[in-house]
Amino acid sequence: MSGKESLSLDEFATAPRRQRAAASLSPDRTGDESPDAPQSAPAPAAREEAGRGAASSEASKALRQMKRARMKGASHFVNVNLDRDTKRRLKLASFNLGTSMQALMENAIRQYLDANGF
Repeated sequence: MSGKESLSLDEFATAPRRQRAAASLSPDRTGDESPDAPQSAPAPAAREEAGRGAASSEASKALRQMKRARMKGASHFVNVNLDRDTKRRLKLASFNLGTSMQALMENAIRQYLDANGF
């Protein structure tokens, strides 16, 4: 094929469109209609998509609220410089205890502050 030749859409083999299962099971259709006949009411599909969209927006809103609630308690961060050995020991301890390094640091700081009367 040279650069000037082009293909038309009629030259490509395409599969026939698939009928929707929800439309074929609707109660207003009778079994004697042909599958090629135009459907009179696309409203169930539109309502279904609108319902999914509403559920999706509700889910995303709930997820945002959950993230906000989780971050309320963790709004104050402290950067701590640790030497490599201490960091390695902290990482090993968190792995062996099955807890996070943050939880270990919080407990150590609380214990230190309580022991010194702060």
